[in-house]
Amino acid sequence: MRKQLRNRVVTLLAASALFIGGSVTLGATNAAAADWTFEKGAVSADGSFSIAAYNSGTYAGAMVWNADPGCCDIPGDAFQVVDRYADGWGMEASMIDPTTGRVATTRGHSSPYSSPWNSGNLAEGTTVYIQLCAVQGSSWDCSIAYSGHA
Repeated sequence: MRKQLRNRVVTLLAASALFIGGSVTLGATNAAAADWTFEKGAVSADGSFSIAAYNSGTYAGAMVWNADPGCCDIPGDAFQVVDRYADGWGMEASMIDPTTGRVATTRGHSSPYSSPWNSGNLAEGTTVYIQLCAVQGSSWDCSIAYSGHA
């Protein structure tokens, strides 16, 4: 009887250890998932701004809004996204405006990659709202929609 009780206790302890070990492993898997943060840069006098994306503290990419035409054939009233971190995630930005529905994305491209400029003429001084998302398949993690102007 005593031997049976001891065997049951040993079995119970072993099962508990496996359960706890499995929980610790599961927790580590969840903790290893991407932890996205976003940071808006200062808005320039002309309305230009950027949003940086960080994956678990590592700079991963950005969205750049360019209000006025710049050097090197950079158009005005335009934005692009840049993916700089080969983590399996891409960058996608959307202009929050039902009349334009403009999107810039790095989907389908290996990092590092910069999307083409997405441009269109806006009236001077028009407020723009742009949201940056980290995207991977059907998963996404997004910033709030930040504002600048044309």
